[in-house]
Amino acid sequence: MRNFQRIAFFWVGSNTDIPAMLVQSIRLAFDGAMEIVQLSDKDTPRIAGVTRCKNLKLSPRIMVARLEAYASLTERIPTLYLDADMLIVRPFDLPSLAENEIGVTHRDIDDSGLINWLFPQEYPELEGKTFEEKMPYIYSFIYARTEILFLRQLIQLRKLPKRYQEWYGDQITLKTELDSGRFKAREFDVGLYNRTVKSSLELNELVTNMPDLCITHFKGARAKDEMRNALSYLNEFNAPSRGI
Repeated sequence: MRNFQRIAFFWVGSNTDIPAMLVQSIRLAFDGAMEIVQLSDKDTPRIAGVTRCKNLKLSPRIMVARLEAYASLTERIPTLYLDADMLIVRPFDLPSLAENEIGVTHRDIDDSGLINWLFPQEYPELEGKTFEEKMPYIYSFIYARTEILFLRQLIQLRKLPKRYQEWYGDQITLKTELDSGRFKAREFDVGLYNRTVKSSLELNELVTNMPDLCITHFKGARAKDEMRNALSYLNEFNAPSRGI
C-alpha cells in the first residue's frame, strides 16, 4: 500500500483551468487510488475529478487564506500539499513520516539569490538578503501528517505586517518553524519533486531523460498554455500504465 494517499491543493477564483489540469494529471498517474482534496473559498466552484471540495470561509489575504485552508484538514494522515500550477508526471510514493517531520524541497542554487525587496511591494527588511537566508524552502511542495505546522504558522503570520500576509509569509514562517526545533525537515530532491519548467517541450525532454522525475512546476507568462500542451503529452505517456 502507498504510504501517502492524499493530495491537497488550494485555489480561489472562478477560473479553474489551472487546478483542473493538476487534477487531471493526478488522475492520469494514480487513477482513482489517490484522494484529491480541493481547498477553496465559498465562491470557488468544485473542480471535476476531485474526491471532495472544502469550501471555506477564508481571509481575503492570500497567504493567511492558504494556511487556513491547509489547517482545515484535521484528519491526521500523510498528505502532500501542492501548488495548483503543477503537474504529476508519473506514479510515485513518498516515505512514511514521523509526526514532527515535514517534507520539503530546498531551493536549488539558481533560485537562492538576492530577494527583490521592492516586489510585489516594499520589504525593506529583506534588502540585501537572499532566498537561501530567509526562505530556503519552496512552499509549493509540503508533505505533512498533521495540521499542526499550519496552525503554528498562522499564529506567527497574523502577527506579521500585512504585506507578509499577502506575499512571502508562508515561506518566512515555514523557516521559523523548522528552525525552532519543533519540526524536523525531511528534504526531497527539488529536481525530482518540484522541478521548475517553462515549456511543454522542456517537460517532454525531461520525462524522456529523467525516469525518476515525479512533479513539475510551471512558471512564466505562458504557464497555462504550456501546462495544457504538457498534459496532452502526459496523457499519451501514461497511457501504457493504464492499459490503453
